[in-house]
Amino acid sequence: MDRTQIPDWCRDLLEPQDEHGKRRQSLLRAAFDVIAEAGFEGLRTRAVTTRAGVNVATLHYYFPTKQDLVEGLAQYIGAKFVAIHGPEPAPSGYVALDRLRQEFSDGRYYFANEPEMLLVMQEFTMRGRRDPAVQKVVDQMNFYWRQGLDEMVRKGISDGVFRQDVEPEAMLSALMSMLAGITVVGGDRLGEIERVTEAWILSDKVRQEIEQRR
Repeated sequence: MDRTQIPDWCRDLLEPQDEHGKRRQSLLRAAFDVIAEAGFEGLRTRAVTTRAGVNVATLHYYFPTKQDLVEGLAQYIGAKFVAIHGPEPAPSGYVALDRLRQEFSDGRYYFANEPEMLLVMQEFTMRGRRDPAVQKVVDQMNFYWRQGLDEMVRKGISDGVFRQDVEPEAMLSALMSMLAGITVVGGDRLGEIERVTEAWILSDKVRQEIEQRR
């Protein structure tokens, strides 16, 4: 994504201009690093304040409770996923397919350049299975991602790019499982997963047209 296209709320979190925003970001970055290194179990007040170089009172001023910190961190991670992307794939002539390929391009980029983002997201997901408060945050984090994929699926089906013998909700759920699973499988399998996904999701007509171009 071009820097000029980054939403204001993302820029405010990732590139704050005022001292209040910068201090808040430093605390979120510290919490992010703690989870990346030690998991959710390591997210303790002392660990965050030590890494950020502040006292406990400062942390509690910005984040009165641990839940406030977790929710703030979720916003921070969400901003990173919105703002940071892999290279745009070569245009295929199909909007929905290009959007799908961008998801895999992003995955490759995160594995190579931002592996901590995947680690922290995975920690949130695993912790959410045991902690309803964290699961609520995970659901909020996934909401906009799911919304974007839902738009892609419905457009792909309506344009005849994606197969039409699978219900949109079922297709969306399968795609989300595939894409979420790449954080566990690893970057070296992304190419294979992408090929299998396209072979499954594309309509026969579009798949044949793409094969003829090769």
